Amino acid sequence: MQTSPHISHYRLVVDTVRAPIRWPVAARCPCRRDDLHPRRPTAPRRCACYSTANDLSVLSTSELKAALLQAVRGTQRGKAASPAQRAAILPLLEALEGRNAAAEPARSPLLVSGVWALIYQAPLDEFRASRDISGTTEGPFLAALQPLSRGLVRTRANMQLLDLREGRAENLAEFSVAGGRWEGALNIIGTVTPQVDPQGGLSPSRVDVAFTHFELRLGSLPKVTVPLAWIQPKGWIETTYVDDDLRIGRGDKGSIFLTSRVKDTRWRGASPSPTSLS
Repeated sequence: MQTSPHISHYRLVVDTVRAPIRWPVAARCPCRRDDLHPRRPTAPRRCACYSTANDLSVLSTSELKAALLQAVRGTQRGKAASPAQRAAILPLLEALEGRNAAAEPARSPLLVSGVWALIYQAPLDEFRASRDISGTTEGPFLAALQPLSRGLVRTRANMQLLDLREGRAENLAEFSVAGGRWEGALNIIGTVTPQVDPQGGLSPSRVDVAFTHFELRLGSLPKVTVPLAWIQPKGWIETTYVDDDLRIGRGDKGSIFLTSRVKDTRWRGASPSPTSLS
């Protein structure tokens, strides 16, 4: 008995639908978690993160930003990202850097100034990152404290205040102790000034940061202020992409970071942020 061509076509469609989808390893999206959803592969056409370095140019800036935000989701601000994830996320960051419309961000106080929340941070040098804690998401102080606390201290949020007009910079790390039994904050306070290039002019994208002291708050205990003149921590920040929502930067400690502008400018650090930052 000869099978109808319509039935053969139907069986071919059914078999195709039932067949498991197996994307090649190189085509897998960095935000896909096979360990969590082994039976729910992410189709490349539905996930913008799938785009490789060769086809990122076809994405609009808004699509590229959405792909980047999806890729860094669940990485705990980069702390939980594996080396493979970091390698997959970096081309997205670099592609967005190439879309930067602000030619001189360090000379644009209204654009760069504000309150920024850390979304993702990663080392550019994996070997250096294994030996240097200064470029971690916790910063050098909390990163040094965490091994001593045996995991009792957990970072809840990392915020940064930049005010180029007033020359003020603050890095705020909010943390919890003993599973949330106590809450605290470490705020490192300093100054920010435009970096002077070798020719004596002002850098269009870099600013120098010098921290003068830090404040430590823990629960209802009195605030502790510690001067930093004895170590004089200094560094620079280069803004490689900035718009009304996101900012990408690179630091002197060999890291790249992604921050999101906080619309609510009520600063929880040393002093309220001025209304000029809103």
